[in-house]
Amino acid sequence: MYIKYINMSEKTCHCRIELHGWDSDASAWYGPDELAFRPDGCRHLVRRLLELPGSWHGMLRSKVPGEPRLALRASFHDLADAGLGTIDLDGSPGGPLQIVLVVPASRRTRIRPELAFEFASFLRFLDGPEATGTELAIHDHIQRVLEQAAGAATLVFSIETRGILPEVRVHLSQQAEKLIMAMIACMAKKDGSGAIADQVLAA
Repeated sequence: MYIKYINMSEKTCHCRIELHGWDSDASAWYGPDELAFRPDGCRHLVRRLLELPGSWHGMLRSKVPGEPRLALRASFHDLADAGLGTIDLDGSPGGPLQIVLVVPASRRTRIRPELAFEFASFLRFLDGPEATGTELAIHDHIQRVLEQAAGAATLVFSIETRGILPEVRVHLSQQAEKLIMAMIACMAKKDGSGAIADQVLAA
């Protein structure tokens, strides 16, 4: 899923985000792409995430110009070394349409050796991706990136689990970026990097 549709202001902080995306149609990775940290629009979501100790489940309301509004189910889990998020169309069968793994730069030293394996296993448990046999490619890429990552970049792995209609993909892209920004801010606040969360809450 190509996260590029969201329309936010140009307020940014010094938070480098490296996005790796899995395209379900091509059954292949794309990126890495640089993702700007844009806090506008996720202030209320960050507050909701910070109210709970480690997990959140709720609804995201998507509004795209020229399209009907759409309700999406979402979740966030703080795994101590990373953050796990899911997004799904409310009422759709099967597993989540989108699953994201966010590894903040500040948590790089905490990464468990089995993180990539556990994430790939979690994908299969949730009935995704749709194409069988893709878990190994997903695991190997994440494992390689985690082992070779250098610098102060937050790593984001965004997995689209199955093909979706273009009009739904626009909504999903918008809300996936919103969830990613909120996850980064929430984990930064918990890790003592309050400047990022403060910028979001002041937006």
